Amino acid sequence: MKRILSTLTSAAVAAVLLSPLANATNGYFKIGGGAKNKGLAGAGIAYGQDALAGATNPATLAGIGTRIDGGLEIFKPKRRGVVDATRIGGARSEEKSRSNTYLIPQFGTAKVVNDKITLGLAVTANGGMNTRYGDADAGNGNIYTDAFAPAIGFTSSFPGGPSGFAGLLESQGVPASAIDPNLIALGMNPNITPALGINLAQALITPTITYKFNDNHAVGFGPVIGWQRFRAYGLGLFQAFSDRPDKVTNNGNDNSVGYGARIGYQGTFFDMFSVGAVATSKIYMDKFDDYAGLFAEQGDFDIPATFGGGLAIHFTPRLTVAADVSRIMYSDVDSMSNKGPTADEFFAAFANALITGNGSLLPNALGKNDGWGFGWDDIWVYKIGVDYAYSNKWTFRTGFNYAEVPFDDDQALFNVLAPAVVEKHVTAGFTYSPGQNSEITVAYMHAFRNNIDNTYTGSGNFTGFSYGAKNDMYQNSIEASYAWKF
Repeated sequence: MKRILSTLTSAAVAAVLLSPLANATNGYFKIGGGAKNKGLAGAGIAYGQDALAGATNPATLAGIGTRIDGGLEIFKPKRRGVVDATRIGGARSEEKSRSNTYLIPQFGTAKVVNDKITLGLAVTANGGMNTRYGDADAGNGNIYTDAFAPAIGFTSSFPGGPSGFAGLLESQGVPASAIDPNLIALGMNPNITPALGINLAQALITPTITYKFNDNHAVGFGPVIGWQRFRAYGLGLFQAFSDRPDKVTNNGNDNSVGYGARIGYQGTFFDMFSVGAVATSKIYMDKFDDYAGLFAEQGDFDIPATFGGGLAIHFTPRLTVAADVSRIMYSDVDSMSNKGPTADEFFAAFANALITGNGSLLPNALGKNDGWGFGWDDIWVYKIGVDYAYSNKWTFRTGFNYAEVPFDDDQALFNVLAPAVVEKHVTAGFTYSPGQNSEITVAYMHAFRNNIDNTYTGSGNFTGFSYGAKNDMYQNSIEASYAWKF
């Protein structure tokens, strides 16, 4: 048993850490941990059902028994980005992300030590962000470059005379000799083509201990070990917006490790009502040193804190309705919450890039403490699920999950890279028990299509200048797991 558990744990950790992830559903967080929880749309703070419950609320491991659960999710997000710079002499670029299928493993184990204590371990994918626009081999599909590069234009030093943004600056008295070196450097930057994308993958390893005060009340707690991997490519157009232009894009994969903690409570009252509460601290991660010029605070990218409460009503021994409300604190992570540039700031940054080539002069340069980010806010997440044990062998589930888009419409430009715009999710699933010691669980999720669309309009020196950006996404996933009970 110990050898099997050790082997499975090692394999699960490796599999989760190596799996690429896409934009998850509640912002970039997954809606649930494990196939049973997914079938209830993530509702599980007061209602744990398997060894992965420690990833939601470790207190709910009380009463789970000794078991091992392992599963695999096939996750298919469909994303589309649009940047329209035609009103400033650029182009309209529209691309669908070419990364659309992801395999995401999960693993959990629970071991009953005695009538008071249960030990657990959950290895889960927390979520992530991934987009890949264009085809690197074909040399096309970089949304930002395709849209904005034609608007940059040339000075009088180039054939065809002054044009675009460079020509406008020259007409306003900026010498062509000052613009030309920066214009040439930008045009020869290999990172402005051919494709555009990012990949952020996050995994959490959560060892837990659950203590039962009595048959009706339990607490659980434990450390949370975070791991994440990030890479970006094709962002050369924005290197001149950074105080560390060499640390913005095309630096390969960078890994980060960090630590936090989780604590939870579960109580049962009158045999009919279960309540739960859980809080997870911010997970303080090592910085992405290779992307210190992209993320605020020199590459800092912590995993935000969360907290929530849940209620489960056991109407009959076979029918349970569970509901959760939780809060994800994206605003406490500056690289996510710092606002992206306004239209005037965006135009001024391009002007600075052409005149000085020195992004560190910008007060909100990428990579600085107040550097531009994705503009994500805290969000409330609402989940409700129904669990019906039809027989001793079959249990059926369904659920609904809702969370607002974590950013406003005026943050659409940078969120072309992270279009987390889905809000409504429906789920369904079942468990089949072929015998006393095993279970097969399947869950399906659909996140309905949603989009945001914004036009950025300049003012003052940039009156009459405007551009647009749009984010669009919907999702499907199916997850299957197998459980060994001892």
